[in-house]
Amino acid sequence: MNVLVKPTLDSNPFLTVPQLAALLHINEKKVYQLAGDGELPGTKITGKWIFPRRLIEDWITENCHSGVLNDRLIVTGSEDRLIQRVFNRYSAEVQNNALISYSPCGTRHGLRMLDTRRADACFINWGATDQDARRHLGLLRSYKNHADWVVLRGLQRQQGLIISSRLALTHTKPFDLLADPTLKWALRNEDSGNNRLLLDTCSEHEIDLTSLNEGIRCNSERGAVAAVCKGVADVTCGVESSASEFNLGFVPLASVSLDLVTNKQTYFRTLLQHLVTRLQHTDAQPLAKELGGYSVPETLELITLD
Repeated sequence: MNVLVKPTLDSNPFLTVPQLAALLHINEKKVYQLAGDGELPGTKITGKWIFPRRLIEDWITENCHSGVLNDRLIVTGSEDRLIQRVFNRYSAEVQNNALISYSPCGTRHGLRMLDTRRADACFINWGATDQDARRHLGLLRSYKNHADWVVLRGLQRQQGLIISSRLALTHTKPFDLLADPTLKWALRNEDSGNNRLLLDTCSEHEIDLTSLNEGIRCNSERGAVAAVCKGVADVTCGVESSASEFNLGFVPLASVSLDLVTNKQTYFRTLLQHLVTRLQHTDAQPLAKELGGYSVPETLELITLD
């Protein structure tokens, strides 16, 4: 005779709202609020919330230990060659003891990942540098959890228009490139800092960004630069070091701050502190000289958001 055995709470890989409320010793209304705000790892199935037990256990551990999970560091946000090289060295050294991950996806998408605690830190760039960081701080304050964040500021890189070799002889000013309707552009998505800088430059020269002849749209800077190198596009917005790597022309636009954003608890993790050391001098200084177009201070400025 077959006997139907009802699974116990501990054997079920998913939790319902009442089960999670009992586990956390809070009322169900609070569970709905936390889930709706993206604080709890869960999803809606046919209109009802369910929560993966394993992810809930990780969430509890993370919060109980003030974020001191010292075997993982997931960093996202802006794409950058120097940062990628720093991470490659760092991850190679700790690969048997920790997971160090750098997954660039653009400034705004990276901040959304940080805001929903799907990432530990995020690199951002959002247009030309302003000395008091008003632009970056204004952007950060548009996110729900910004009051828990700190900003490490000091890295600078030169950004501009990367152009094909044939154009380098005739197009030496931004307006020459923006106003030429025959040129094909490799454009980035709206979440990227390169798109933000290009939008600002177009506004400065009273040119509508949408009037540019879009040859291709790319999700990464390297993809956009490769498109110019292959002749798929004539021009894109990017960093000076990328132009040098591909032997392309470069028309400078601005010095741009590349800031690291993380929450206050993560900032004190050992892995994050080791990364800061590498960004200030251990790895970044020699790489900046090798790549060109970077300014790396000996000490990064720490800014808190209130």
